[in-house]
Amino acid sequence: MRPIDHLVLPVTALATARERLTELGFEVSPDARHPFGTGNARVFFKNRTYLEPIATLDQAVVDKGIAEGLVFLDQIEKASARAPEGFAMLALKGDDAEEALDAYRQKGFGVGELFSFVGKARSDAGEESEYGVRLAFAADPKAPEAAIFVCQPVGMSVNTGTHYCDHPNGSEGVVAVAAVAENPADFHVFLSAATGQRELRATSFLVEAELGSQRLLLMTPAGFENRYGVTAPDPGDGFVFAAFEVLVDNLEKTRKFAPDGIRHAERLIVPPAPGLGTVLAFVENR
Repeated sequence: MRPIDHLVLPVTALATARERLTELGFEVSPDARHPFGTGNARVFFKNRTYLEPIATLDQAVVDKGIAEGLVFLDQIEKASARAPEGFAMLALKGDDAEEALDAYRQKGFGVGELFSFVGKARSDAGEESEYGVRLAFAADPKAPEAAIFVCQPVGMSVNTGTHYCDHPNGSEGVVAVAAVAENPADFHVFLSAATGQRELRATSFLVEAELGSQRLLLMTPAGFENRYGVTAPDPGDGFVFAAFEVLVDNLEKTRKFAPDGIRHAERLIVPPAPGLGTVLAFVENR
């Protein structure tokens, strides 16, 4: 079983994402630039999950990386072609990305080669240090736009669970991710392989993987609309990531930062908007 590490959220501009996330009451870490043509900001949480708004900063460098087989960039481009902003990939925690990729390949879901990256981040003391990650990607051939990958830290962790984690809206962390498919059962085997969770809960409208204190939900459009009270995106013949849920200490406090939010089924639903192109659901810690 692999818990949630972070969510990859393509945006058209980091400045717009920062403005939107700040309006919603999140503390956003400083922007960072990648050597492969993209840049990101991050919203870190105390439960060691985080959001990664990511934007293309140099299209020529991105195109070169895609031509060289960088799956990370290719998946972002696929998601952005579908919608300029949204939810492209789900990263799960792992201690051995190489082993994960081997397992993915054995089941027919491995994509590309192992990807290693070294970047810079600030420690709790405010000092800039290098951190590294190794990534192993999986995707179902029936749903090539929705990738899941194992993220193995190398050296210093980018998310300590303390730095940039005091959010005015009371957020404590990502506790669920929701995706949409016309027939979730078609992806039961893939979700089990990708998450490392052998036993999944399945109904006529849902396949659910419990990831410790978190959940990955793959729902029919009707199931999604029942849970969140908003129209589901069209998944076509595959599945698409469509929402995530963040635990907060008090929904009424959070509501002050999301006046456009809709109360639905004990959640505060924030529809997609420029800077955050996917559904955000706040749920109260009980």
